[in-house]
Amino acid sequence: MILEFFKKILNTEYLPMNEVRKLKIYLILLFLAIFTGLTIPISQLLNYTFWVKFIFIGFFFLLIIFTILFLKFSKLFLAMQSTIIHALLIMIFYTQGISSFYAYLLFYITLTIIALYQEVYSYFVYGTTVLVLGILYLVTHKSGLLIPEDIAGAIYIYVTGLALYYLINFAHILVNEKSYADMNLEWIKSKKTNDSIQEDIYTYVNSLRRIEKEPPIYEDLEFQKAVFEISEFIAKQIMKDGEEIINVADLYVYIHEKGIDTIIDNEEISINMKKTTDSLKKYLLNDNSDLFSMVINFYLRNKKSKFDLGHDLTTNSLTQYSDEQLIAFCLIYSYLALNLYSSSEWNKFDNKTFLQNISSIDFEEFFDDDIIAFYNDNEKIIKKHLTK
Repeated sequence: MILEFFKKILNTEYLPMNEVRKLKIYLILLFLAIFTGLTIPISQLLNYTFWVKFIFIGFFFLLIIFTILFLKFSKLFLAMQSTIIHALLIMIFYTQGISSFYAYLLFYITLTIIALYQEVYSYFVYGTTVLVLGILYLVTHKSGLLIPEDIAGAIYIYVTGLALYYLINFAHILVNEKSYADMNLEWIKSKKTNDSIQEDIYTYVNSLRRIEKEPPIYEDLEFQKAVFEISEFIAKQIMKDGEEIINVADLYVYIHEKGIDTIIDNEEISINMKKTTDSLKKYLLNDNSDLFSMVINFYLRNKKSKFDLGHDLTTNSLTQYSDEQLIAFCLIYSYLALNLYSSSEWNKFDNKTFLQNISSIDFEEFFDDDIIAFYNDNEKIIKKHLTK
């Protein structure tokens, strides 16, 4: 059990965010439980009445129980809040009971616990509270913190150190939050850009595979082996027994071979299996799925075009054959005239506007003089047959 726990810690990069947060809660809970246990004998040295000690220590144990219950029912946010409040109460209990440099360090420890969760709002609320309480503590208990050998103005160094620690942690959390927000925004923008052509990309990729007479990737034994090994490895970081994921991996390959509808419509298949099948729909490779979209987005991320948008937009740069240039002209004309790009954000005119103002468009930027002359000589025929 302990080895599995430390194994998860060493492999957190393979875990979902919720699992990483759960590990943080477990670690902080362990630390707070040990600190609470030590508080019982240490409390005898603090200048509190018996009932004050009893109430505080009782709250400490109650918060441990609450945290365990929240974890049991997967209420991670509440468990996180419970551990933060627990740390705050321990800090208040010690700093109000003694006046020493060691009590001052508890403000740093509490800020570290709050910062570990990397939650902006939680850190702002609780962290700011710790900072204010820390400054008040330094001002009201400076006589117990300073010794005659301290340099003049040492109390200001303590205040500055605590404030800088608070700000550095806050800046780090904000930078992380911004990076996550930027990545999410970049993903949304790229997905929005590619969604309109995703189906075309999928069709084109499949055509290339058929031309090359290549089998579907899900039939490749190396791919299937990779799916099983990766899924089992990740599952072992989350579950006690990673073997349980093998059945889901088998189903994943089976869905590619038989199709989702075949499984969903089969009355002999259990409801749970149908639900699992439906949840795997977004990860299919033989469909225009979310996974396929993600693969294309990552593949195209750093893909540089071989064309210079400033110079390579003419048909002459694509082909030297006049018949192919003429076909390209007809395709582009039809595409614009029939408003086939109406759903695109780049479309600035409808087909009616296009036909009315076509004479004002400078086609010479894109087509050679021969093509322009052909259009001028056959304008009526082109409009008659290419705008239906």
